[in-house]
Amino acid sequence: MRNSSTSLVLRRIVNHQVWLNLVELWLAMAKTEDKTLLATEDTLLKLTNNDNNIHLNKQLETDKFFLLITSKLNALLRREKTVESQKYQITIAFDRLSIVEELIQLSYQNKWEVNVLKYLQTEFLAKLSSDLDDSSEFIVKVVELLINEADQTEHHYNYYPSPPMDKILHYQVEQERIFDRIKIQISQNLNLSEIIQTAINHGCRFLELDRLLIYQLDVPLQSHIYDSEKSQLIDTVTFEAKKNENIVSTLDFQDEICQHQFSKCKNKYQQKFSLVINDVEVASNLNPCLQSLMRKLEVKAKAVIPINVEDKLWGLIIAHQCHKPRQWHHQDIQFLRQIAEYLAIAIHHNQSYQQLQQQKLLLEKQVKTQAQQIKDALIAAEAASKSKHEFLGSMSHELRTPLTCVIGLSSTLLQWSSTKERVTLSPEKQQQYLHLIQQSGKHLLALINNILEFSEVESGKHLLNIKQISLTEVTKQSLQILQETAIAKQIILSSEIRLENEQDFFYADQIRLKEILFNLLSNGIKFTPEQGTVILRVWREKRQVVFQVEDTGIGIAPAEIPLLFEKFKQLENFRQRTHGGTGLGLALTKKLVELHGGMIEVESALGQGTIFTVYFPEKTPFKASATRKLPAYPQVPLGSKTIMLITEDEEHATFICQLLTTIEYQVIWLMDAAMAVNQIELLQPSAIIIDRDCSEIEVKTVAKAINHKHLLNNTSLVLLSDSLNNHEWQRFSRYGVNDYLLKSMNPTQIINKMNNLIKTESSYIEYQDNQG
Repeated sequence: MRNSSTSLVLRRIVNHQVWLNLVELWLAMAKTEDKTLLATEDTLLKLTNNDNNIHLNKQLETDKFFLLITSKLNALLRREKTVESQKYQITIAFDRLSIVEELIQLSYQNKWEVNVLKYLQTEFLAKLSSDLDDSSEFIVKVVELLINEADQTEHHYNYYPSPPMDKILHYQVEQERIFDRIKIQISQNLNLSEIIQTAINHGCRFLELDRLLIYQLDVPLQSHIYDSEKSQLIDTVTFEAKKNENIVSTLDFQDEICQHQFSKCKNKYQQKFSLVINDVEVASNLNPCLQSLMRKLEVKAKAVIPINVEDKLWGLIIAHQCHKPRQWHHQDIQFLRQIAEYLAIAIHHNQSYQQLQQQKLLLEKQVKTQAQQIKDALIAAEAASKSKHEFLGSMSHELRTPLTCVIGLSSTLLQWSSTKERVTLSPEKQQQYLHLIQQSGKHLLALINNILEFSEVESGKHLLNIKQISLTEVTKQSLQILQETAIAKQIILSSEIRLENEQDFFYADQIRLKEILFNLLSNGIKFTPEQGTVILRVWREKRQVVFQVEDTGIGIAPAEIPLLFEKFKQLENFRQRTHGGTGLGLALTKKLVELHGGMIEVESALGQGTIFTVYFPEKTPFKASATRKLPAYPQVPLGSKTIMLITEDEEHATFICQLLTTIEYQVIWLMDAAMAVNQIELLQPSAIIIDRDCSEIEVKTVAKAINHKHLLNNTSLVLLSDSLNNHEWQRFSRYGVNDYLLKSMNPTQIINKMNNLIKTESSYIEYQDNQG
């Protein structure tokens, strides 16, 4: 069927009526199609002479030919000669080159001028459409008109070889059926692999090919071709249809096209270039690599059509003829192009569906995440509300008691001093009242100081004044402060110091260390009944100083231990509790311990007492360089999570402090760069964030201080700015700035950047430690 079906140049003998019907068909087509040219001999001669006064000849049936030119179709109807009365030899051509050849023959017969011949070969050829719509209803109508006449005239007047009309019609119908099947599969959203395989199976049978295959680009190695996860990408044959089992299979073959040559052709194929080779052995322009490959695969002729999806080359549809060369006809190539276009549509639909599924999964994940966040926020809000309620209740109790005492006793004294009738109030009683008022005032001041101090520590405004101290002295002084309180409750308060003489000195903030021990000891005394004991131990182990406070008190339930260090949290209900306090003592203690780079642990059980253990990392002074003596300042252990913030912008400072504090960083907020330079060596921060509002001189000063203090590999300098262009960043990076934060960044971006900086630094430090 192939040889008969692919030629669309028809020569037939028709009667006068069929000739008139064909002419009417050409006229009707010219009227229904936009931008259509219907050319006759008169029109052609006028076009040659650039005469725009073109109109249709009213005696069209007398013209020798009619040429229809549309955007999708060329159709030539030519009456060659009269065979006998009322019967004509006609030629019908649709291929642009065949049409020009027919007109050139006509020019020789009619002895047209030379300029007409040149015009046909150049400008006129360019006017003809290069794309032929083989499935056009117009062609089907032409064939139907000729079939009715063919049975009566074919064996009497067929002077020229021409394909049988019924086969031509069958070709068109069968082609339409194949396309309809593919369109139905695409509309039903069937599996893409099934659509592709069905298309090439039908195509292979229809064109009577030995092998039809799909060569796909960028296929993930050792993975299904539609997996979203990509590792190494290769170009390979992914689908194949064969005439029979004797044909060699090319499935999973990766060298169908020599890779180094194919890379040069990709742009061509993306521009809809098609490769057509009738005989591999005689193809002069065929690359030797490709020619050798064709022999290996037993290919005699081949055609390659690109499959472009959204203007991107997805793959190739490749037709092979293995046993003998093949003359590829225009209709063969057009059919393969049509198949490629339908496959491109199916692939695009599949890609869109896959993207939709990924977006759906992502959306579902986001919905779940947001739902969990909302749930967590509700729990947190409920906990905050409960905490607020308990705090207000606790503070109400803690404030009212001393205030009632102050107001009541001061009113008594006022009334006694102003009354006319002298009421006896002995000096001892007056002194007792004044003493109670003083104690109540001190208690109120202590409560307020606790709240303010915790707020400052939490916001990062708290600085440590680190210096060399005596652990023995701090331990004794802490016990001395609380000795009277312990005696009043009949509690034995003692210490156990396990330190050698050379182990006594330590670098820390003495005031804050005493505050830590005071909070732990007073907490032990508060919750230990009479005749109980509270002991403070101190020792060194593994470059650490360890403080331990153990009591024989009421203990803590295991479920309540995680709540111990929450701010404003009291384990007793404020309506029922028997012990005072704001709930800030242990929370503040934990913050102060962490500010020193340490950690705190607790062990307890109900009725068995409690043990608080605090670990402080060893701090050693810097070694003096060979050229210059450096003061013996302490060195915070490498890898600490201390961040120094230098800015006068209170709003952004508060935001950054609160944000980084929530992820366990210790943030020290300073408003003055000069003060920061003095503290860098003491604190050894992992990162210093400096506001660009500070002068460039101050930025340079801080960068030089980092370098001068030998912290260049341990401390990152980060610029905080409203905006920063590339030129500005280049300038600051030359000063020694490692990275930057924009004030417009969201919390996630800030956290990720700081984590990456600290992580990089920690990795370097770990490497240094391993080398040491």
